[in-house]
This record gives sequence, C-alpha cells and structure tokens, in this order.
Amino acid sequence: MRYPKIVELPLQVDATNWTWSKTEDNGFYIGHETNGTNWLVKCRGSFYALRERAAAYLMQAVGINTQSSSFLVLPNNSLPVLEKPNIERYQLAILYIDEHNGDCVAGDSCPLNNINEQFNKAPFLKACSISNMIDWVKLEVMACLCGANEPSGRLFSKDHTMFVIDNEQMFSTRPSNPIGCTSWFEEEYDATMKLTLDLCEKLSKMTKQDINIFTTIPDGYIVNEQWSIAELMTLTVQYAKDFLQQYR
Repeated sequence: MRYPKIVELPLQVDATNWTWSKTEDNGFYIGHETNGTNWLVKCRGSFYALRERAAAYLMQAVGINTQSSSFLVLPNNSLPVLEKPNIERYQLAILYIDEHNGDCVAGDSCPLNNINEQFNKAPFLKACSISNMIDWVKLEVMACLCGANEPSGRLFSKDHTMFVIDNEQMFSTRPSNPIGCTSWFEEEYDATMKLTLDLCEKLSKMTKQDINIFTTIPDGYIVNEQWSIAELMTLTVQYAKDFLQQYR
C-alpha cells in the first residue's frame, strides 16, 4: 500500500477508540485504529508536533519523501496518559512506517546491503538502486535553509524506500548558508549547488497561503508555541529567494 502524503491525511485524528502498545527501543507509543491503521506517538508535546508536521509538509512540497502526520489530542484513558498523567494532551500522530530489518525477504540481493559503500563512492548516491536516496543529501541542505538544530533522520521501510523522519528540530533559528553548514559542498560542490538551487527555486515559490496551510492547527488544539514557526518559515522562503539571486 502506498504511503500517503500529509495533504491526504486529516488535520487531526480521533484516538477515542484506539488500542495502544509501546515500542521496545525508545519508549514511544503506537496507537492502533480498529481498521488496522497504526500511528506512532512520541509524546514530545504540541510545539514539537507543530514543527514536525510543518517541516514535513514543506519538505513534501519540495519533493522530499518524509513521514506524514496528523495532530492528536490524547484521550484520558489512553496508555500514554495512564502511564504519564501529567503529560501534555496535545500531541502528534505519525503514520506508522514498517521499518526494514535484518530479515529482508530479498536476502543477499537486498539493495540496502551496499548502502554504505555506495554512499561513500557515488556522488550523491546517484548510483544507488533506491530511487530517493538523494533525499539523504537534501535533508542536510534543508536543515540549513530551515534553521534546524540538527538534520532530520532517515528510516528505510520494508519495501526499501527511504523516508526522512524526526523533523521536529527544524525552525529553531534563522536560515544559514548551506555552503558553510553542510559537508556535502566540500565533497561535491557543483552537484550540491545544483541541488540546493533546485530546492531554493521550489521554496521561493511558496506563498503566504502555503505557509498558512503548512502551519495550520485544528480548532481547539492548543500549541505551546515558544516562537512563531510561520515567521521562521517565511524567513526560509525569503532566504531561498536571496540565495537564488546571489548564486544562480
């Protein structure tokens, strides 16, 4: 089944009838809908929820394959609340991705077996059989353009698709020049510049209405917003325009 984009998901999901389980490795929660749909809930609060969803929405708009999510208000009888009664109720539900593991049905022909070797040798992973591996580079460029504390992460699904994940560190501060803040320019300047200009071209076309859509919250959903994500996203769009003017 194709993984949906954010634009295809509801702005907020209703967890009233969900059952819950807990991940073993990091203590996150998984909400299970009666129809079999699963949602990852990190319980990092409303501000991170807004940043994660807004950043992922923006990335998808410029062609980066990233996780999709909806806002969520935790019911009082949900496992996260039962375990942590003082937890913030306003959270984010990330549409669950079945992660690739060591029991790949492809066996020795699994395309992930030689990722590290290809990553070190192939300019921007162009030789890799995974079509969207170039997003590995894009996410680091976007971290600079979106003023992130650190780049987003990566996850490989069971069907060998790479997803950009953990976008909640985006929009921490003003944009910075990717030429000086990512090592990809040191590895392959011309190719990285071409990629960055392409991203800036797409970002520069984002309108105020787009930014409003990316940062929309549901009625009744309360965000403990420590600073304006919409304002920082506006700075990202302006920075992209200025970068194009200077380097194109």
